[in-house]
Amino acid sequence: MRTFLLLILVSVDALAELRAGVAKADLDPPLGIPMAGYGPTRFSKGTLDALEARVLALSDGNRTVALVTLDLCFTFNEQAMDQIRADVHAIVDEVIFHASHTHSGPTYSEAPQAVQHAVPRIAGAIRAAAASMAPVQIGSAWGQTYIGFNRRYVETNGDVRMFWRNETKLSTTFPVDPSVGVIRIDRRDGTPLAVLVNYACHPVVLGPDSFNYSADYPGEMRRVVEEAMGHDAMAFFLQGAPGDINPYYDKTPLAEDAVAVMKQTGQILGLEAVRVARSIQTRVAESARIQTKTVVIEVANRWNREKLEAEVKAHYPETSGIARRLLAQDMRMPVTTLVLNLGSPERDLAFVGFPGEPFVEFQMQLRAKSPLPNSFLLGYTNGYFAYLPTIAAAVRGGYGANTPVNPSAVGTGERMLNTGLISIYELLGMLSDKPTPHAAPAQDRRQ
Repeated sequence: MRTFLLLILVSVDALAELRAGVAKADLDPPLGIPMAGYGPTRFSKGTLDALEARVLALSDGNRTVALVTLDLCFTFNEQAMDQIRADVHAIVDEVIFHASHTHSGPTYSEAPQAVQHAVPRIAGAIRAAAASMAPVQIGSAWGQTYIGFNRRYVETNGDVRMFWRNETKLSTTFPVDPSVGVIRIDRRDGTPLAVLVNYACHPVVLGPDSFNYSADYPGEMRRVVEEAMGHDAMAFFLQGAPGDINPYYDKTPLAEDAVAVMKQTGQILGLEAVRVARSIQTRVAESARIQTKTVVIEVANRWNREKLEAEVKAHYPETSGIARRLLAQDMRMPVTTLVLNLGSPERDLAFVGFPGEPFVEFQMQLRAKSPLPNSFLLGYTNGYFAYLPTIAAAVRGGYGANTPVNPSAVGTGERMLNTGLISIYELLGMLSDKPTPHAAPAQDRRQ
């Protein structure tokens, strides 16, 4: 397998203060198109809460990056993302797309005409965020809360039993990462401009009997944060690595007051995010530096094509965008790394984006292995190539580990993790492309 460097934005000598701006747009998807997450036959009938694209524009005076969070199950396809990038290239150097993975959003791959309704709205929000950029101060901290569990129950003999719902919260499964990463960005007067919340859990409190668009619990989390922080602060949800993590109240039937349960789940996360955000003392980063690197790795399909086709076609139409993704034989997967140098390793921030559904262990490993304590893994970033299990999970099996919805070769997630870690080290200047000269061992010295 080969690895390709797609894009490196190298650092420059001239350093400047950090500037930031925010904006959002209602995606306003049309009704009647397939909804995501529970099969291809669920068509939207209404809207419970708005699905939004939220944009955080960041600049160090030399480069400008826009992070676009989407209330969608998957990001748009490559053509639509490139269309938006081309539209704003004069004002933004790089656009990073990130989806929350709500299962109550539209499946745009099944309705290509609907994409063109969303594209100009997102481009407009990017332009608005960039135009509003002003000097800011920034800080981060961590909290923890439990709103979900690992849905793969590993028996004592190593067998896996899928465990979808755990409303009693009595059964213990592992691994689970309760970490709540919070980044607070303030205006220079100390009032909050943006609060970014990183957490790993499937947004599937609402189930397949709900036909209304919804951001699910991340939308309620944002509302709680914005109401508590005030000053027109904008909250962002950054999905982590929830490939094997479900909310306790997975797929709650509408008859069991699913909307109230969804909101309660978001409130639990939101209140912890508020507690952490209020504890953060933001500081000016006068020598801020923004660096990004995207590496595209080539990945082969794991499965026998003939048997895979039969399995996929039994569940999805041949023309389905989902079917095309699962049947792809040679996949080019971008791993995007963003480093914000803020003056010291304790303050610096690193983000590594995977284009799929990574299992939670990957985000735990990233934090453990990264040279920067504040390192965040973001799933569903700049593309979607289905589930990314660990090697151990792929061997044990279960949904998302040895099923058609994880078509990438075994070890792809580990390759992505290592790619992101190497990129962080390179962007920090800790890895060189030149060997270090050294003296020969004493026994080899002559004369």
